[in-house]
Amino acid sequence: MLVVDDERAIREITRGTLESCGYRVLTAKDGTEAVALYAQHQQNIRGVITDMSMPFLDGPATIRALQKVNAAVKILAVSGLAENPGPLDAAHPGSVRFLQKPYTAEELVRTLHGMLHEPVLGQEQV
Repeated sequence: MLVVDDERAIREITRGTLESCGYRVLTAKDGTEAVALYAQHQQNIRGVITDMSMPFLDGPATIRALQKVNAAVKILAVSGLAENPGPLDAAHPGSVRFLQKPYTAEELVRTLHGMLHEPVLGQEQV
């Protein structure tokens, strides 16, 4: 799992929560670092959790850049803004989910689990 947030405390709390549930976690402090880490380690990254409001490369730009590396990347966008940002990815519907901050550890893990285990359209179930 790749966790992207410009706030160190949020990155570390999220890392701890996910590691306690058995996930291996990489962290990035901004979108630029996230894209570089994803390009280098994408074979080991099942999904990305990204904040939507970050300096340098914000959430929507980070999502677009990650999808250029891998169009099928599963992304959980999180934001403390009052409203859901609406469609985050018209080109790849269903590959991006949204979770409103603040959220509980249980909400994060449940949403992430659902995102990672939902079937990909056009692929048969085995």
